[in-house]
Amino acid sequence: MSSVAGERTLILLRYIIENDDGLSIREASRSLGYSPATVQKLIGSLFAQGFVVKDDLTDRYQLGPEAIRLGFAALARLDIRRSARPYLEALSEKTGETIFLAIRRGNHAIYIDKVVSRHPIRMDAPLGVNRPYNCTAAGKILLLGMLPQDIEQMAKEGYFEASTPNSIADPAQLTTEVEKIRQVGWSEDKEEFVIGAYCVAAPIHDFNGEVIAAVTITGPTQRILANLDNFITQVKANALEISRELGYSKK
Repeated sequence: MSSVAGERTLILLRYIIENDDGLSIREASRSLGYSPATVQKLIGSLFAQGFVVKDDLTDRYQLGPEAIRLGFAALARLDIRRSARPYLEALSEKTGETIFLAIRRGNHAIYIDKVVSRHPIRMDAPLGVNRPYNCTAAGKILLLGMLPQDIEQMAKEGYFEASTPNSIADPAQLTTEVEKIRQVGWSEDKEEFVIGAYCVAAPIHDFNGEVIAAVTITGPTQRILANLDNFITQVKANALEISRELGYSKK
């Protein structure tokens, strides 16, 4: 799809959003200045992907399930950051370490919020930065929503980095690790991404029980190991509190 067609497609979606009665090919053509054939072609692409549906009685198009799903996903992610912020701050205050909030983005995890440790020697990373799934505590948590064949495919496509000698890049070994995480409810990065850095993470669930994010405690290895059991308890409790804030009801 060309950039012009892509822009026009987005304009059509906005038109549907702003018109409660939906979109008529002729009306949209007159209003937007596109030919009826152009509108029909663009709508056809959106229809094929499930972003619009047609009311056969009125011949008008409304938002489809994929557009609605996209909107809910965007809202959920915005809600995560807003809902999680006070819990991240509290966790950093209790542990003294840097706290990250991470979500999935394609074949990587990204940090969308953080509270940086007050220690002079501490861990930090820019928000929005990509992190591999296989050798970070947050990334491993986010793999909980994937099937073994997904993990295998990502390995084949080269998305699993061997950042340090401790990294797990073998898909079979990583699948075993993910199953263990599923059982215990937390993950760790044992100097797998950066030598000298140790992380523990726990899953954040939405109201459907899906893993949608991870909260991570990260710091110098010596400090984390000295408080490991306590930090595991803290990060699991913190992630559960955030999950409940988002409507998660299971224990």
